[in-house]
Amino acid sequence: MRRKNFDMRWVALAIGAVVVASANRLPWPIVALVLAAGGVYLLRYGWQSWVRNGSGGRGKVVYWRGQRVEIGSPSRLRIPPWREIGPAAICLLFGVVLTLASGAIILRGLGIG
Repeated sequence: MRRKNFDMRWVALAIGAVVVASANRLPWPIVALVLAAGGVYLLRYGWQSWVRNGSGGRGKVVYWRGQRVEIGSPSRLRIPPWREIGPAAICLLFGVVLTLASGAIILRGLGIG
């Protein structure tokens, strides 16, 4: 029998959708907090995806005279291949949009903007 996995990200997405849909009835700090949390999560996820795809792996590990030596490990971050930039770029873009939206709500709520 196949076991189904439950992912809490769907619950967070549903809660975020409910909060955004009823944003005019909720206090602005709650809406700003939900948008900021979603934006930070997407920024973190997109950055991890970008770094993981662009690092090129660790390289080959060999042992020489009892010491572990990594051959071909990259010394700096590289741009990921073109086919893998899309998902990371989309996550980063939506993360920036959500974070900026939460900043605008905070500024409006404080009477600055």
